[in-house]
Amino acid sequence: MGGFEKVVEINPMHEDYVIIAISGYNGAFGSYDKVIEKRNAAYTRPDGNPYVKPQNTHPARIYVGIKGKMEDGSKAPSDDFLARNGLRYGQVYGFAIDMSENGPTGGVWRDEFHKSSMNGAKVDGVFTKVDWMWDGTVKDFEHDGSWGFQEQPPMHLGSDNYFWNAKGNDESGCKTEHHSPDPREGKSGFIQSSTCGYFGHYYLNDIYEKLVEADGDLPGDISSTYYVYQGETDITGQIELGGKGKYSQDGTDATKNYDNWDAPKVTFEDIDGFEILEGPDEELFAVIQEDSGNDFGERMFITEALQHDGEDITYYFVAMSGGQNNTRHFSGVGIPAGVNGGASSHEFSGIADLSGLVYSGKSGEKSAKGQGTKAKGGKVRRGARKLSKSSYGYEKRESDRQVAINDKLILLGLQAHNYYDGIIASFQGDRGGQWLAYQPDIPGY
Repeated sequence: MGGFEKVVEINPMHEDYVIIAISGYNGAFGSYDKVIEKRNAAYTRPDGNPYVKPQNTHPARIYVGIKGKMEDGSKAPSDDFLARNGLRYGQVYGFAIDMSENGPTGGVWRDEFHKSSMNGAKVDGVFTKVDWMWDGTVKDFEHDGSWGFQEQPPMHLGSDNYFWNAKGNDESGCKTEHHSPDPREGKSGFIQSSTCGYFGHYYLNDIYEKLVEADGDLPGDISSTYYVYQGETDITGQIELGGKGKYSQDGTDATKNYDNWDAPKVTFEDIDGFEILEGPDEELFAVIQEDSGNDFGERMFITEALQHDGEDITYYFVAMSGGQNNTRHFSGVGIPAGVNGGASSHEFSGIADLSGLVYSGKSGEKSAKGQGTKAKGGKVRRGARKLSKSSYGYEKRESDRQVAINDKLILLGLQAHNYYDGIIASFQGDRGGQWLAYQPDIPGY
């Protein structure tokens, strides 16, 4: 379906099914003139309007697959990897809502809704099938399922329900680049970010019941609820710099994003890397990485524990790197020496919780609320299992959640786009960069 930026497995609650949340792109190709022409020649959009470029014209999406079936629904050989993992027989579902004035957003599409939405804003809807299913035959893109989000969901024809796209059915909106699964035991859902600077939580409310009811086939509508964590709103008062994040220009710091010097952004800008980390007591924390062209370097933050409580979230500044006006880059600094090709962008992109892999069975003392350093007599958490190469994925999740957020080791990816000279050029490498191990120090945890 046109390719994706990121896919993450979420809990289906049923061992015969797989559910994957999919994010980004939806047909991010080059020239589209002939492709759109071919699509409109082959298909008629139900509302009578012509099909438009499908890139970023889509809702939040999931894929539901049945394990052990071929594309035609027949039983698959046991050694077929794709079928064994539910990747041959399945269908993509999009988040749809009542788009009338009486609906949960008053008829407002997703990007516009987030311009004034605060933490805790709620949108009820369903994940419902798109009018396309893989049949095992490769066809040209004009036949792809990516166009289906411009149509009314097939199970809702004649109603007020439509896919909750970023900017409607006729125009591309902001990209939903990265998302992350809800890792908590007994929960099915994912947290989705947007390059517009907002993010929120999609819950699949009745997925187990729906899969039991489907009895070996694909379910119909899946009742779902979306909660906003952060709208596309001013976050400057929610950022804690901890004495860091000072830019090279006097009076500027990382509470704002300077991708445009004349109009610095007070919101998040172009969220790229995004991952949810779980601590004890079902605490969820988000790591947020921008890829915006900030003149002073891309920003990275970590949140306090996320709640749907209506309160503004606090964002703790972690790091910044790169930038057109980075003084280190103007001086030609680079590691190894000689790789710096000039001041340019860096990109934090990629986060992984290492704590379950390195945890020995004891987490350190838990911080007293309101203190940035760990207090004596704090709570000690024990009992995480050690992992080996034969361990299952859920065992890593179990180990991860044993470790308090300030005891975690978090793997961070950093691409250094301007590190292309010297030894990197000699070895015909793409660019420099680094993997970093980060241990948070969030006050109160």
